[in-house]
Amino acid sequence: MEISSALIYSMRYAPKLILSESILSNISKLRLIPVVYRPIRPAKKTVRRDDSKENWRENTLREIHRKIRETTDVNYDEMLGIFNKVSTSTLKTLGAEAIAILKSRDESFRLRVITLLFDKAIKGSAYATVMADLAVILNAEFPDVTDILGIQIKMFSSLYDMNDTLLFPSNGDPEFNEKVILWAKQKDVRRGYSRFLTHIYIRNLISGEVLHDDMSRIIQDLETSVIQPKTEKLEEIITQYADFLFEIGKLLPVTAVELRGLIETRVGIILAKPRIDLPALNMRSRFKLEDTQKCVRAA
Repeated sequence: MEISSALIYSMRYAPKLILSESILSNISKLRLIPVVYRPIRPAKKTVRRDDSKENWRENTLREIHRKIRETTDVNYDEMLGIFNKVSTSTLKTLGAEAIAILKSRDESFRLRVITLLFDKAIKGSAYATVMADLAVILNAEFPDVTDILGIQIKMFSSLYDMNDTLLFPSNGDPEFNEKVILWAKQKDVRRGYSRFLTHIYIRNLISGEVLHDDMSRIIQDLETSVIQPKTEKLEEIITQYADFLFEIGKLLPVTAVELRGLIETRVGIILAKPRIDLPALNMRSRFKLEDTQKCVRAA
């Protein structure tokens, strides 16, 4: 039999099945009127705002770093003067002056000042020690100094454009003088950074974990680099890695057993390999790594 619309329609006149009381009861409870129509409203796009202090500081820090040497603020001029004059003999007096200025200003100003302190410390290895001592004095009054230093460390590579290692230019380069300056500055900043990082670790302004992570990252890159085919750029990168580890190794205290062990073990594995397996490791970098080993073993 063909099922047609006429056949289906005729079924309304056929005998009905007798339903049980429970089914009839359930049917009686069903809605007898249509549901009120509610038009579908498009979902609102909610912009998530991350108001955490760390993100606020990171975003502000990028802007501050671009104009770190601008001195249009009288108090900022005074802080710059303090940083330029501070020494071991004047640390206590100038530290008190710095605290008085910071107390008169807000957190944004303090972020700018600690950014300047960090910049001053890493751009001249001679400043690393005294600036670390000054950071201790400021942190005793403003405990967020350690947080700001931690963010500076986290953002170091991007803020100081350290993702690309510069090479010493050839003599025939028309921009030879300018490129030599940039090359030297990059080496000095990396060296100063490693020294300052170690000094603030020794003074308990950052945890050993922070220093451990930075060292592990450098050693891992070193391990990968030394086995690559030799190029001029790769040799320069390895040289700067070796300098970085040496500056840390010679400053680490005897109590930093784990950090000393990290250098001794991982660098020892590299140096133990046959020279033929380390084509990119030149003699200058090898000697520097050997000196680093001696430093961490000396204690």
